[in-house]
Amino acid sequence: MDIPSHWQLHMSDIIAEYMVNRFLETIGWPTQPTPALPDTSIPLSAVFKADRIVWSMAKAYQNQRTFPIDIQCMAEALGLNETSTNEVREKALKERFLVEKDEELVCELTLLLDQTGVIMTWHLPGVLSEEFQRDCAGNLEFLFSDISRSITGSRSWRTQEDLFMESWIRGAIELSPAWYQQG
Repeated sequence: MDIPSHWQLHMSDIIAEYMVNRFLETIGWPTQPTPALPDTSIPLSAVFKADRIVWSMAKAYQNQRTFPIDIQCMAEALGLNETSTNEVREKALKERFLVEKDEELVCELTLLLDQTGVIMTWHLPGVLSEEFQRDCAGNLEFLFSDISRSITGSRSWRTQEDLFMESWIRGAIELSPAWYQQG
């Protein structure tokens, strides 16, 4: 779908298309006979940021690791209505779904896959510069009081206070795709 040029998302669409082509080229799947070049309308600073993200994603893609847990089986075992911690259940799940090295941390750019090869997550530490993160946080300052009110002592593991590290922004925004459908 072509985004009309007068829409605010038009530039984002152009940058996203460039990033996809650049990523595919970087991992060795060229999408066209010529190298992926940025559109001349993209600001140079945005090209540099896009290239940094693409480079990080390509490095993660080349560093694939299979997670030793069958996610579908884990989801069935957990059930859909789990909202808090249950130490007995957590211990039983850890025994059922063994992890080879419990202390092993993923600290480098990595693509985590399940046993069937399905992408579970992209681990991209440092992909967004501190400057970019500060700009994003600065643009969201008006939400800070609402976000911090989401932290509770017992509501859900998603908003449990002891799970939030010290940070400039502390809290969570809970969204449900069904809200839009209900509207």
